[in-house]
Amino acid sequence: MRAKREMILDRLQEQLKAKEDELNRVRIASDGLNYQITTTKKSLPDRTKSAPHFGSVHRKEQSIQPRTIHSSPAVFDMDYVVERFHGRSLALAHSQEEIEELDLRNSDEKLNDERKFVRRGTYRLRKNRLTPSIFQQDEALQTLTESTINKQRLIDEATRKVREAESKAQDLSINIQLKEQLIKSVYASTKDVKETNEQYEQHIKMLEKEVEKAKNEYHDLQKTMQQIATKNTSEKSKLESEYRKKCDMAKARLESLQQKEKQYREVMNKLSGNSEKRIADLQAALFRMKQQYETAQKRIREESELKNKFEQDLLREQQRIQELTIQNEQQQKILKLKTEGLVAAQRKLRGAPNGNLNDGTTTTTTTTTTTATTANFEVEMEKLVAERKELETLRDDIKKREELIQKREFLLNERTELETKKMRTSQVLNKSLKSVNEKLKNVDKQQPNHQMIREQLLKQKRLFTERLEQQDSVLTPTEERRLIEIDEAIEAIDLAIDYQNNIINKRERDVQQSIRASQGPDSPLFKIGQLNENESKELCRKLFEKVIDLKEEDNKNRREFDDIKSQLLEQTETITELQSRIQSLTLDHDRRLTSIQQAHEEEKQLLLGQLQESSNQIKDLERDLYFYKHKTRELRKSMATSTTSVLDTSTSSTTGVTRRKEANLNEDDFLTQLPTPRTAVQQHQPAPFLLKIGNRSNSAHQIQQDEIKKR
Repeated sequence: MRAKREMILDRLQEQLKAKEDELNRVRIASDGLNYQITTTKKSLPDRTKSAPHFGSVHRKEQSIQPRTIHSSPAVFDMDYVVERFHGRSLALAHSQEEIEELDLRNSDEKLNDERKFVRRGTYRLRKNRLTPSIFQQDEALQTLTESTINKQRLIDEATRKVREAESKAQDLSINIQLKEQLIKSVYASTKDVKETNEQYEQHIKMLEKEVEKAKNEYHDLQKTMQQIATKNTSEKSKLESEYRKKCDMAKARLESLQQKEKQYREVMNKLSGNSEKRIADLQAALFRMKQQYETAQKRIREESELKNKFEQDLLREQQRIQELTIQNEQQQKILKLKTEGLVAAQRKLRGAPNGNLNDGTTTTTTTTTTTATTANFEVEMEKLVAERKELETLRDDIKKREELIQKREFLLNERTELETKKMRTSQVLNKSLKSVNEKLKNVDKQQPNHQMIREQLLKQKRLFTERLEQQDSVLTPTEERRLIEIDEAIEAIDLAIDYQNNIINKRERDVQQSIRASQGPDSPLFKIGQLNENESKELCRKLFEKVIDLKEEDNKNRREFDDIKSQLLEQTETITELQSRIQSLTLDHDRRLTSIQQAHEEEKQLLLGQLQESSNQIKDLERDLYFYKHKTRELRKSMATSTTSVLDTSTSSTTGVTRRKEANLNEDDFLTQLPTPRTAVQQHQPAPFLLKIGNRSNSAHQIQQDEIKKR
């Protein structure tokens, strides 16, 4: 972009130089024609007085003598130089206007008739000519190209933002779905956990009852042991050993029951956890994600609308660029035709004599004077800058003084209010004291015996006199403190105002001295006003060169600024890219975390299902056990009846005895194969079981084996 801009500037500068050369050639040719017309005018007859003078110009006959040729009058040159200060674009525009004002519309007639060249006066530049030129069109074209580049950059940025917002919205939609699934699974797992907790609570209640029962048995055994210890029997040691064994067994059973209760409570706490808090956190996170999704959708809509707007503007600007390029080509063709006509006119005018040029001595003197004036002018410019700075500081000091004066007036008003309050209270006390004195006088005159009234009035008088003596206590302590602070602040403000007045007076004197020095006859500005035409031209030329140097420096600074701006844009792009990456990573992390939590909840539900199945299996086994126990009781009863009937029969043979022995042996074998009977509490409760969270190896068969080992 920068290289293209520099190429355009170089091309425009070359065009400007070419147009200036053509302009100088045209001026020289027109001056030669004027000189030829003035020399040949003597042979022409005088015009009648009745004939009108065109342009209010009356020319007298002149003697044939060499004319000091100028390119134009002084006004033309000064205006031309001033216009060049505004930029080379105006110079090119004026050159084109001067070329157009040479009346090329009748160029064919002038070429046919050479003696009809009539000078119509010098060409004066009109100010504020706003006719469009090629250079202005080039500038418009350049601005349009820059705006198109900016619009394209904005479109690219908008597309990037839309892409980022779409990816973010997609990630958020996935995360929202995962969060909703996770909340559903958490609700389901909490329901299962509640059911299992209820079962564990029932087990814990049964275990508590059994623990109480075991404690009572243990206490009873201890009491019996104490009773046995007091007795003096022969079987004391045997009974003590038996009861000690029973106590140890009861104690071990009690400890095992307490351990089971503790394990049940731990498992229950693990399963319950903080499910409600977790659900609330998940719902809050889901709400935040939905809000972010809505903002992302809104941003997508806004950026897409902005992108469409930029695209429409870009299309309009491209159409405008095409129109301007076509107009520029047409104007270049017209200008080419006009320059060809001028070249043809100059070929026919080559025989005209040229005027005298200025001497070289004047140029040397003007250069020396202008160098000195330019140096003085630079010094004066620095002085003017310093004067402006001093004036700005003077204005700031005056503003500060006004602020201090306003503050002082505010404090004075506050102090007067407090003093008036104090004076009013003192006046009231004086009035009351006067009234008391008058009453005393009246009492003394009228009734000298009324001592009580007199004493009351004297008390009032003493009270009022004390208040008058203590006038400072009329105001509150805060008001008294404020009054002292106001006095101190007023003193400080007065000092500050005096200091500011001194500074302002000093600066005013300095500024007045500098103004007098700048307006005096020794000042460079006054000397610049006294310069002649050549010196002023040289000064303007040097100043114009300085302006060009400053313009080049400004262009250099602008290029550096563009470089810094491009670096800043790159850094901002990297920052935005990193921010987008951070956002995508956070969303990815959240998605992974929700998937892990979902897997954990599914595993938890699976384990709870296995636990429910194992509890159902245990219940079925307990039913079977109860059924088998009932059958064994019935069989024992039938066997007891059969044995009694056999014993009653007197005619029992040896075969019957052997059969009875075999039956007894079979019964003993059957009883040994059956499991040991359980207590009444154990008959109605399922077998205790434990669950290790995260371990799937807890099957009903393993639980049953553990119970058999414990028994």
